[in-house]
Amino acid sequence: MKSLRIQLCIACLLVCSALVLPIFSSSLQASRSLEIQLTPGPYYTGRGGWFIFGYDVEPQVAVWLETADGEYLETLFVTRRGAEKAWRAAPKSGRPEALPVWNHLHETEVDDVSAATSQSGVQKAVRISDNLAPGIYRVVLETNRSYDYNDVFPKKLGVNGQPSVIYRADITIGQGPVDMEFQPVGQGDPAGLDGQITEGLEGLDTALQLFSDLRVIYEEH
Repeated sequence: MKSLRIQLCIACLLVCSALVLPIFSSSLQASRSLEIQLTPGPYYTGRGGWFIFGYDVEPQVAVWLETADGEYLETLFVTRRGAEKAWRAAPKSGRPEALPVWNHLHETEVDDVSAATSQSGVQKAVRISDNLAPGIYRVVLETNRSYDYNDVFPKKLGVNGQPSVIYRADITIGQGPVDMEFQPVGQGDPAGLDGQITEGLEGLDTALQLFSDLRVIYEEH
């Protein structure tokens, strides 16, 4: 099964064919690495458009770092359409419902952390802050796929269907290795009107199966 792999590594590590994101510059922290693995699930790909004008759609994804108290620190990765707002057949307002939580959080350019998404995954080197101290952090992931309808979020509500799903993994940096799954914690606004997270997963079904495995692996060498 193909995987979407995002690796965050110390700048001293060698860059290989996988995605490498430096987060530490201190020589004392040069042997730590963080990897996010996203494995496509049964509803990863959907179909949009009409008849002969149809096209495949994949999930939009944003991953960012927060403090243990939930303070936004920095975007680690975002799919290119979400970053550039380059939507197919979009209204003037764009697609604010695609990644509403992330859209209301970030304030800086994200060209250096964005990439296209496809069945073959993403490989891109990204630079983020070099002054991250040891401690507890939240890695937050938001994902959403257009045309993902169900009975609770039917087609008449727009192209989005089900709202974005928010996942979270709390990691402790500086106290040994961690291998854990992202856990779903809530959902974004279906219309993208704000950046609030509604706790709970009520009304969601296939939106929870865009990926079969979402995992954070932290290592200290």
